[in-house]
Amino acid sequence: MLLTIFRHWASLSIHRAIRRAIRRAAAPAGALAAIALLAGCAASPSAVQPTVYDFGLPVSALAGQGGTGAEAMSLAVDVDTPPWFDSPGIGYRLAYDDPLKRREYVDSRWAANPGQLLTQRLRQQLGVPDAAASAAGACALRVELQEFSQVFDSPQHSRALLQATAILTDATRRVIAERRFVTEKNAATPDARGGVGALVEAGNALGQQLADWLGALNAQSAGRSLCRTAETAKPRRH
Repeated sequence: MLLTIFRHWASLSIHRAIRRAIRRAAAPAGALAAIALLAGCAASPSAVQPTVYDFGLPVSALAGQGGTGAEAMSLAVDVDTPPWFDSPGIGYRLAYDDPLKRREYVDSRWAANPGQLLTQRLRQQLGVPDAAASAAGACALRVELQEFSQVFDSPQHSRALLQATAILTDATRRVIAERRFVTEKNAATPDARGGVGALVEAGNALGQQLADWLGALNAQSAGRSLCRTAETAKPRRH
């Protein structure tokens, strides 16, 4: 009985102390600090940092199925992304529950936005230096990224889905060829780490498909240059 009375008295005393601390605080922030102190809650010395992922170590240039590819032409490579890929968030969708809603992991993110990471990887795979983007007379390979996310078909199974359209133009920006690519890779685990691994595999697969495509285009050109420079593209004067 005495123990019950003591607990009731202690509880009332704590509540009175909290109310007094709130009244005496000079600002709302001071009140909150007083409450946290009296309740025994202390803020963590450092906020939890999200896990940051990228595409890993640089890779070697690939060879296209035609024996030649991007290395046989002066080429600039860039990836265009829609506005929702401008952030470094790792996106996923629940195909089994509201598939129209795009979600992002709160405790994991990319080192940069996906378009920048994919551009860097494709340039490595196609043997294209960054400086080629401004080279005079260079062809331009523009990859328009439509989807680059982890799709959950069930709570325990997910896959990476990459959808993109590749457009090859010459120095005058005349379209030489255009092709749509869809790549899917199963994720090893139904979480951010598994999704990242599958998305990197999908990006690598796209690089190989582009190398094969460019190689086939080069083979079909029968020795003629696919890329017209701005100078050679000018009409002749009579």
